Amino acid sequence: MPTVVIRFLGVFLLIVVGLIGQPSLNRAETAGEYQVKAAFFYHFANFVDWPHSTFTATNGHLRICVMGQDPFGPTLDATLSKKSVRDHPFEILRNPPTSNLQHCHVLYLPASDSSQIHALRPHVAKGDVLTVGETLEFMKQGGMVQFFLDDQKVQFAVNTDAVNQTQLKVSSKLLRLAKIYRP
Repeated sequence: MPTVVIRFLGVFLLIVVGLIGQPSLNRAETAGEYQVKAAFFYHFANFVDWPHSTFTATNGHLRICVMGQDPFGPTLDATLSKKSVRDHPFEILRNPPTSNLQHCHVLYLPASDSSQIHALRPHVAKGDVLTVGETLEFMKQGGMVQFFLDDQKVQFAVNTDAVNQTQLKVSSKLLRLAKIYRP
């Protein structure tokens, strides 16, 4: 009888540990996805040129603004801290007032907030802001860059029509790596 109880407790513990571990595994996969996306921001900044005047309002910083619910947590800050592109250090702002969106260099909308792009476009149209989101609907509404998963790998698409309505210059090297979105 004690052997049966011990086996039962062992199986029970394995099941409990498996159930407890499962949510952390999902969080780890999500965290890994957002680590990759955070690294993409650095690479986007290296292959996109903004007009020099866009750095005046940000004291020379390359400003990334995250609107809505932030899926990155501390990952974005950790990835970009102490990094700069062409002598422009990164600055991360979360949920800045819409009146300040024109002073963002990159505006990121997570999937849960991607539908906001239509309402935010008038605020970013005043500046040269690279808009980045996660849904096809985001792209249909004029978003410029979309992250998506393909075979569990983070990929991105570029809406060249939307980019061409700005003064942003996207390197052909970056475009060769992207899927080109055509509305």
